Amino acid sequence: MTDEYWVEALKVIAVVNRYFRALDEKQFDESHFRQIFTSEARVLRPDDTATVGPVAIAESHIRNFSRFEASQHLVAGHDVAIDGESASLRANLVAIHIWKDRHDVTSMSDRSFTAGGVVSADLRRTPAGWLIDEIANRVIWRTGFFGDMPPAS
Repeated sequence: MTDEYWVEALKVIAVVNRYFRALDEKQFDESHFRQIFTSEARVLRPDDTATVGPVAIAESHIRNFSRFEASQHLVAGHDVAIDGESASLRANLVAIHIWKDRHDVTSMSDRSFTAGGVVSADLRRTPAGWLIDEIANRVIWRTGFFGDMPPAS
């Protein structure tokens, strides 16, 4: 693989990592998401729902992550394929979510849940750089207190 491939692959990885950092830092403002997603981007959730566009994605994350005191998304093993102006990425994800309203329990497994899975993303090179066109998370396993979360598929 050429030096050019590695430079572009690192740019693709950086965009995906920036998305998960935004989740953990609860940085859901529209202008930030426009630097991560194309205008017609789709986020496919583990429950098979889709959210389209940076504004709707940001609004959805504001609602969904308001339930959590904190989260940490650990993304590893990025595998990138680049084909001209398109790229795809596959990575492993372990996501830890700490519920905001469960301070009365003493066990961390009763205050949180952890999910492991696979992230896949399609990106497009734009004048602003690489942006996510579609990103999906396929949950493989979960442990902890799930509250009203749907079961892993």
